[in-house]
Amino acid sequence: MFVRFKIYTKSFLPLIFFILLFACNRTAPKKNTPVKYLAYLNADTAIATIEASKALFKGVLEIRYKNGYKDSGNVKGFVKGDTLMGEYHFQKYWFPVWKRNPIIFLRKGDRLIMGKGTVRYTMGIPHYDNRYPIDYTERNNFIFIPQK
Repeated sequence: MFVRFKIYTKSFLPLIFFILLFACNRTAPKKNTPVKYLAYLNADTAIATIEASKALFKGVLEIRYKNGYKDSGNVKGFVKGDTLMGEYHFQKYWFPVWKRNPIIFLRKGDRLIMGKGTVRYTMGIPHYDNRYPIDYTERNNFIFIPQK
């Protein structure tokens, strides 16, 4: 009986070795680090911190207007090629009501250009109307530049 135990132990030893070898070599999934962006348009300033993967993005966006007001809240959505499309859930300065608007960014190198489009509501949910193109003209939109 003691001999049989040694035979079983020797046959499982390589299997146990390979399981431990592969378990130790697994690396933790790569976490996306948030990137802080800064943008100016006329006298308005926008500050964004966005964490993006190949499929999704999320972050915080604050827009400070020249008259002293600001919008601040969260952005989240999906990534499709060089476009980040989602929603901006924000609160206007001085108002306790939260609003939800669609938001879209075009990735150009390491910069993000915020687009503008025609907003349409379907069952109370705002989204960009597919019948009209999104405007990514750099002189009309915020251009977010990463900060280091």
